[in-house]
Amino acid sequence: MISDYKLSRIFPKPTIYAGYILIGIGLFLALFQVFALILCLVGTFVSFSYNGIQLNPSQQRYRSYSHIFGFKFGPWQSLEKFCDLSILRREDAYKAYSYAMSSFENSAVYFGVFLLNKNHRIKLEIQRHGNKEAAIEAAKKLAVELKLEFVRYQPQISQQSQHKRRR
Repeated sequence: MISDYKLSRIFPKPTIYAGYILIGIGLFLALFQVFALILCLVGTFVSFSYNGIQLNPSQQRYRSYSHIFGFKFGPWQSLEKFCDLSILRREDAYKAYSYAMSSFENSAVYFGVFLLNKNHRIKLEIQRHGNKEAAIEAAKKLAVELKLEFVRYQPQISQQSQHKRRR
């Protein structure tokens, strides 16, 4: 069975809101001109496109994709290089400026469930949760489903990096 997880929107929130406005204007203008439907298409693309990931535990593969106009684009890849599962605290932040140079900042903290390779240097985000408890519960279920170990995130520091820190 393939599990499908929506991760994030392709565009930031101000752009998504502009896409909704384009859809509205396009629908209104479509009453007078057929070419206004192009505005609706652009608004739909901007407002409803997102990134996600699909997992196929039975075939040990995943697909990181972009969802555009109802189609998912992205190649299937093997899960072999991932041996651990962990949660990490993350922050999504963006800043938007107006023509008057006033700014609007927004940030949101979330807890992500990640697949990790042997030395924890390569991470692949699978899910996002608003609180730590939900992320831990989801990670434990995924660990059983994918036959991986749920561990604490501890990346190994290479000898070169350790040498640089001593200087």
